[in-house]
Amino acid sequence: MVNLLLVSHSKNLAESAADLAKQMIISGEMKIAIAAGIGEDHQEIGTNAVEIAEAIQDIYTDKGVLVLMDLGSAVLSAQMALDLIPSDMCQKVRICPAPFIEGAVVAAAQAGSGSDLEIVYREAMDALKPKHEQLGEIIAETPEEESDKKTLPSNDEEKKEIVLTIRNVHGLHARPAVKFVQTAASFDAEIMVRNLDTNKGPASAKSLISITMLGVLKGHQIQVTAMGQQREEALKALSDLVEDNFGETLEK
Repeated sequence: MVNLLLVSHSKNLAESAADLAKQMIISGEMKIAIAAGIGEDHQEIGTNAVEIAEAIQDIYTDKGVLVLMDLGSAVLSAQMALDLIPSDMCQKVRICPAPFIEGAVVAAAQAGSGSDLEIVYREAMDALKPKHEQLGEIIAETPEEESDKKTLPSNDEEKKEIVLTIRNVHGLHARPAVKFVQTAASFDAEIMVRNLDTNKGPASAKSLISITMLGVLKGHQIQVTAMGQQREEALKALSDLVEDNFGETLEK
């Protein structure tokens, strides 16, 4: 899996961000490391390029490493660190200018689903979009987002769909959304979701940001459409997940 490195001037900030991001990880395989602070026990404010380079190598995998930073000089230190690691590793390390907290949470969830480095990078970069939408601000859509809105082909022999009712208190947000995305990502199928109550979508079931922006709340119905080799298995797994209320106890 893609692993995540959080670079911060503050050890306390990095540890807290890592703890928050780890709540989004269902699988225990993904690693989140920090390189933060300087001085004795790293309690002084600052960053160290050598320690960043060491941290990258400690968590490096062939899937790659995504590096997130808090402030300006942390970016400089991270860039310097790339000069201190083997050149073959550099090809699979992405320094990402996404927001530190939101980016860490989204990147952890997406990497935990088994997504590749480019997808994890793109999702982290989009991490502020749900907040923008909640505050009523308009964000220009990228070509990738516009393509997400395309409906699946209408060949009924290839396409299967189901309608599910979301009953858990948080809807498709936080950990339920992570479980939904990670379950969808485990199948060889193209899966799209529409919120039938708000008519938002369709959106990719394998993108945490896309699912979050559907605004699926408790009681909403979603239409899940799938095509591909494992379409039926995917729909059954997602149906079972929803029927089990994502493993949560329903509030009375």
